[in-house]
Amino acid sequence: MTTVLTSYSLLPELQHFFHHFVINSEVNKSLVPAPVDIAELFLPKDSFVGLLLNDNYSEPSYEYRYLDETNVGCVPRTVVSRLQVYPTSWRYLVLDPTGENIFNLQPHDFTLLDALLSFRNGATDETRWTFTDSTSISFIADSTANTFVLSVSYDSLSTELSKLVYLYLRLELLEEFSIYNNINELVSSGGLIVSCFEAYLIEKYFTFMTKRQPDLIYDCICDEGDNT
Repeated sequence: MTTVLTSYSLLPELQHFFHHFVINSEVNKSLVPAPVDIAELFLPKDSFVGLLLNDNYSEPSYEYRYLDETNVGCVPRTVVSRLQVYPTSWRYLVLDPTGENIFNLQPHDFTLLDALLSFRNGATDETRWTFTDSTSISFIADSTANTFVLSVSYDSLSTELSKLVYLYLRLELLEEFSIYNNINELVSSGGLIVSCFEAYLIEKYFTFMTKRQPDLIYDCICDEGDNT
Protein backbone atom coordinates (compact mmCIF):
# COMPACT_ATOMS: atom_id res chain seq x y z
CA MET A 1 0.00 0.00 0.00
CA THR A 2 1.41 3.38 -1.03
CA THR A 3 1.91 5.87 1.81
CA VAL A 4 0.49 9.31 1.07
CA LEU A 5 -0.01 12.47 3.09
CA THR A 6 -3.67 13.33 3.63
CA SER A 7 -5.66 15.64 5.87
CA TYR A 8 -6.13 12.65 8.20
CA SER A 9 -2.39 11.94 8.53
CA LEU A 10 -0.42 12.66 11.67
CA LEU A 11 3.33 13.17 11.53
CA PRO A 12 4.56 13.11 15.17
CA GLU A 13 7.74 15.16 14.75
CA LEU A 14 5.97 17.88 12.79
CA GLN A 15 3.28 18.01 15.46
CA HIS A 16 5.94 18.30 18.17
CA PHE A 17 8.23 20.90 16.62
CA PHE A 18 5.44 23.09 15.30
CA HIS A 19 3.73 22.97 18.70
CA HIS A 20 6.86 24.42 20.32
CA PHE A 21 7.31 26.92 17.50
CA VAL A 22 3.79 28.30 18.00
CA ILE A 23 4.14 28.38 21.79
CA ASN A 24 7.38 30.38 21.61
CA SER A 25 6.55 32.57 18.62
CA GLU A 26 6.68 36.34 19.02
CA VAL A 27 4.98 36.93 15.68
CA ASN A 28 2.13 34.55 16.36
CA LYS A 29 1.20 35.98 19.79
CA SER A 30 -1.36 33.19 20.31
CA LEU A 31 -3.26 34.07 17.15
CA VAL A 32 -2.87 30.50 15.87
CA PRO A 33 -3.73 27.76 18.38
CA ALA A 34 -0.82 25.42 19.07
CA PRO A 35 -1.30 21.79 18.03
CA VAL A 36 -1.23 19.23 20.83
CA ASP A 37 2.32 18.19 21.68
CA ILE A 38 3.72 14.69 21.24
CA ALA A 39 6.46 13.61 23.64
CA GLU A 40 10.01 13.38 22.30
CA LEU A 41 10.00 9.71 23.32
CA PHE A 42 7.93 8.99 20.22
CA LEU A 43 9.98 11.05 17.77
CA PRO A 44 12.63 9.86 15.31
CA LYS A 45 16.04 11.46 15.79
CA ASP A 46 16.97 12.08 12.16
CA SER A 47 13.82 13.37 10.48
CA PHE A 48 14.25 16.11 7.90
CA VAL A 49 11.37 17.84 9.67
CA GLY A 50 13.60 18.20 12.72
CA LEU A 51 16.42 19.39 10.48
CA LEU A 52 14.13 22.18 9.25
CA LEU A 53 12.45 23.25 12.47
CA ASN A 54 14.82 22.29 15.29
CA ASP A 55 17.61 24.81 15.91
CA ASN A 56 19.44 22.17 17.95
CA TYR A 57 19.40 19.41 15.34
CA SER A 58 22.72 17.55 15.60
CA GLU A 59 22.30 14.28 13.69
CA PRO A 60 24.93 13.63 10.97
CA SER A 61 22.28 12.83 8.35
CA TYR A 62 18.54 13.04 7.74
CA GLU A 63 15.75 10.81 6.50
CA TYR A 64 12.66 11.91 4.58
CA ARG A 65 10.69 8.75 3.72
CA TYR A 66 7.64 7.59 5.62
CA LEU A 67 5.40 4.56 6.08
CA ASP A 68 1.97 4.12 7.65
CA GLU A 69 2.25 2.62 11.12
CA THR A 70 0.11 -0.53 10.92
CA ASN A 71 0.54 -1.61 14.54
CA VAL A 72 -1.81 0.50 16.61
CA GLY A 73 0.12 -0.58 19.71
CA CYS A 74 3.06 1.54 18.49
CA VAL A 75 0.95 4.69 18.36
CA PRO A 76 0.84 6.83 21.56
CA ARG A 77 -2.45 6.32 23.40
CA THR A 78 -3.27 10.02 23.51
CA VAL A 79 -2.84 10.16 19.75
CA VAL A 80 -5.01 7.09 19.13
CA SER A 81 -7.88 8.58 21.10
CA ARG A 82 -7.79 11.68 18.89
CA LEU A 83 -7.30 9.86 15.62
CA GLN A 84 -10.29 7.63 16.32
CA VAL A 85 -12.46 10.59 15.39
CA TYR A 86 -11.66 9.35 11.85
CA PRO A 87 -11.82 5.59 12.53
CA THR A 88 -11.44 4.39 8.94
CA SER A 89 -9.21 7.05 7.43
CA TRP A 90 -6.58 8.12 9.99
CA ARG A 91 -2.90 7.54 9.32
CA TYR A 92 0.04 7.71 11.74
CA LEU A 93 3.24 8.16 9.75
CA VAL A 94 6.64 6.89 10.85
CA LEU A 95 10.06 7.59 9.41
CA ASP A 96 11.47 4.64 7.48
CA PRO A 97 14.16 4.44 4.75
CA THR A 98 12.00 1.94 2.88
CA GLY A 99 9.07 4.35 2.85
CA GLU A 100 7.69 6.93 0.44
CA ASN A 101 8.78 10.47 -0.37
CA ILE A 102 5.43 11.81 0.82
CA PHE A 103 6.52 15.46 0.60
CA ASN A 104 7.73 14.97 -2.97
CA LEU A 105 11.16 16.40 -2.25
CA GLN A 106 13.10 17.23 -5.41
CA PRO A 107 16.85 17.45 -6.25
CA HIS A 108 17.04 21.14 -5.37
CA ASP A 109 15.43 20.40 -2.01
CA PHE A 110 18.08 17.82 -1.21
CA THR A 111 20.90 20.18 -2.21
CA LEU A 112 19.66 22.89 0.14
CA LEU A 113 18.86 20.39 2.89
CA ASP A 114 22.46 19.15 2.67
CA ALA A 115 23.67 22.72 3.09
CA LEU A 116 21.31 23.20 6.03
CA LEU A 117 22.62 19.98 7.58
CA SER A 118 26.18 21.36 7.51
CA PHE A 119 24.94 24.56 9.15
CA ARG A 120 23.03 22.69 11.86
CA ASN A 121 26.08 20.49 12.52
CA GLY A 122 28.23 23.47 13.44
CA ALA A 123 29.28 25.15 10.19
CA THR A 124 28.16 28.55 11.42
CA ASP A 125 31.31 30.57 10.66
CA GLU A 126 30.32 32.74 7.71
CA THR A 127 33.95 33.15 6.66
CA ARG A 128 34.01 29.45 5.79
CA TRP A 129 31.09 29.78 3.39
CA THR A 130 31.07 30.95 -0.21
CA PHE A 131 27.81 31.83 -1.93
CA THR A 132 28.07 31.98 -5.71
CA ASP A 133 25.33 33.05 -8.11
CA SER A 134 24.91 30.12 -10.48
CA THR A 135 22.08 28.49 -12.40
CA SER A 136 23.84 25.17 -11.83
CA ILE A 137 22.67 24.36 -8.31
CA SER A 138 25.23 22.59 -6.13
CA PHE A 139 26.63 22.35 -2.62
CA ILE A 140 30.18 21.27 -1.85
CA ALA A 141 31.38 20.64 1.70
CA ASP A 142 35.13 20.14 2.15
CA SER A 143 35.54 18.51 5.55
CA THR A 144 39.34 18.71 5.35
CA ALA A 145 39.50 22.45 4.70
CA ASN A 146 36.26 23.08 6.60
CA THR A 147 34.88 25.14 3.72
CA PHE A 148 31.45 25.19 2.14
CA VAL A 149 30.46 26.38 -1.31
CA LEU A 150 26.79 26.90 -2.17
CA SER A 151 26.22 27.68 -5.83
CA VAL A 152 22.67 28.93 -6.30
CA SER A 153 20.67 31.37 -8.32
CA TYR A 154 17.54 32.04 -6.30
CA ASP A 155 15.34 32.32 -9.39
CA SER A 156 16.69 29.00 -10.68
CA LEU A 157 15.55 27.06 -7.64
CA SER A 158 12.63 24.90 -8.69
CA THR A 159 10.78 24.40 -5.40
CA GLU A 160 9.33 26.59 -2.68
CA LEU A 161 11.10 24.66 0.06
CA SER A 162 14.54 25.03 -1.53
CA LYS A 163 13.96 28.77 -1.89
CA LEU A 164 12.96 29.09 1.75
CA VAL A 165 16.00 27.15 2.99
CA TYR A 166 18.24 29.30 0.80
CA LEU A 167 16.75 32.46 2.29
CA TYR A 168 17.22 31.06 5.78
CA LEU A 169 20.89 30.28 5.21
CA ARG A 170 21.56 33.73 3.79
CA LEU A 171 19.89 35.31 6.80
CA GLU A 172 21.77 33.21 9.35
CA LEU A 173 25.19 33.32 7.70
CA LEU A 174 25.23 36.66 5.87
CA GLU A 175 22.58 38.61 7.79
CA GLU A 176 21.05 39.26 4.38
CA PHE A 177 17.31 39.56 3.93
CA SER A 178 16.72 41.64 0.80
CA ILE A 179 15.78 38.71 -1.45
CA TYR A 180 12.73 37.85 0.62
CA ASN A 181 9.63 39.43 -0.86
CA ASN A 182 6.83 39.85 1.66
CA ILE A 183 4.50 41.44 -0.87
CA ASN A 184 4.25 38.71 -3.45
CA GLU A 185 3.37 35.37 -1.91
CA LEU A 186 6.27 32.92 -2.03
CA VAL A 187 4.40 29.88 -0.79
CA SER A 188 1.42 29.48 -3.09
CA SER A 189 1.11 25.70 -3.12
CA GLY A 190 -0.42 25.47 0.34
CA GLY A 191 1.95 22.57 1.05
CA LEU A 192 2.16 21.56 4.69
CA ILE A 193 5.91 21.50 5.21
CA VAL A 194 6.62 24.67 3.20
CA SER A 195 3.91 26.58 5.04
CA CYS A 196 5.35 25.52 8.41
CA PHE A 197 8.89 26.39 7.39
CA GLU A 198 7.84 29.76 5.99
CA ALA A 199 6.28 30.58 9.38
CA TYR A 200 9.58 29.56 11.01
CA LEU A 201 11.55 31.75 8.58
CA ILE A 202 9.30 34.77 9.14
CA GLU A 203 9.90 34.40 12.87
CA LYS A 204 13.65 34.44 12.22
CA TYR A 205 13.32 37.60 10.12
CA PHE A 206 11.29 39.24 12.86
CA THR A 207 13.87 38.34 15.51
CA PHE A 208 16.70 39.61 13.32
CA MET A 209 14.99 42.92 12.59
CA THR A 210 14.06 43.40 16.25
CA LYS A 211 17.72 43.23 17.22
CA ARG A 212 18.92 45.19 14.20
CA GLN A 213 16.47 48.08 14.33
CA PRO A 214 14.16 47.76 17.35
CA ASP A 215 12.39 51.07 16.68
CA LEU A 216 10.71 49.42 13.68
CA ILE A 217 8.92 46.98 15.98
CA TYR A 218 6.02 48.09 18.14
CA ASP A 219 3.41 46.37 20.24
CA CYS A 220 -0.20 46.42 19.14
CA ILE A 221 -2.25 48.51 21.58
CA CYS A 222 -5.65 47.46 20.21
CA ASP A 223 -8.13 46.14 22.74
CA GLU A 224 -8.62 42.40 22.65
CA GLY A 225 -11.20 41.58 20.01
CA ASP A 226 -10.71 44.90 18.21
CA ASN A 227 -9.79 44.15 14.59
CA THR A 228 -9.55 47.77 13.47
